Amino acid sequence: MRFAVAAPTLALSLVACGSMQPDAPTTRAPELHIRDVQDPSSPNYSPGKDVTVTGEAVVWVDTFDETKDGKSVGTVYIQDVTSQQPYSGIGLFQPSYIPNSLSAVPGDVLNFVGPYQEVTNIGSAKFPAGQTLPQLAKPVGTFSYEYPPPPPTTVQLSDLNDYKKGRPWEAMLVTLQDVYVSAGTVDNSGYRVTYPLLAHATDPEVANNVAISNEFYDLKQTDFKAGAHFKSVTGIVTWFYSYHIAPRRPADLVQQ
Repeated sequence: MRFAVAAPTLALSLVACGSMQPDAPTTRAPELHIRDVQDPSSPNYSPGKDVTVTGEAVVWVDTFDETKDGKSVGTVYIQDVTSQQPYSGIGLFQPSYIPNSLSAVPGDVLNFVGPYQEVTNIGSAKFPAGQTLPQLAKPVGTFSYEYPPPPPTTVQLSDLNDYKKGRPWEAMLVTLQDVYVSAGTVDNSGYRVTYPLLAHATDPEVANNVAISNEFYDLKQTDFKAGAHFKSVTGIVTWFYSYHIAPRRPADLVQQ
């Protein structure tokens, strides 16, 4: 264990003699998971509401500040434990933990309480109508147990070039198979590196092309040549106007 938890104290109480009355029936709230609260087809779909979700595995913690300004670090990605179903993943914005000594790492399973939000803008950056960034905002997580993180889910490249088709996989650990990349590019900041992903080496890029990004480790613009062929690309699906696959480490990129 990476932290200390005080052993619970059992208290015995004596009840004065009297007439025995049965306990009033109680209604227990349903046990919800991330896919329950963010899938629009779920009866428990909860945008803008406080939610309690249980059995959530930490898949990745973003400790790599690719913009070098402290603004692109700290997001924690969680996923319904053992689940590869759509809508099972989400990002956490400024989470806190019980016990407060916990430093969450992949494999930790927690229960979270906090507001589920579908953010329509970040600062002055306003998203197109119908497109949002889902998150649990400042949730409180209670440690439950340790378990292997969910394995990646294989998805189709074409799904991540379309917002509606890609939305179910956002914040989940996924794998794309048999894909190519265009030349690496760097944005105006000089730090954000992307490699647009293609089904075939000769395919043209499309608007909002899904791309590999350097959000989690020091992926450089010159690491791969245009036309490089990958047996598999694994990473977290992130979104900011378009989808990205953010590999966790170099081993997530397996060349053919």
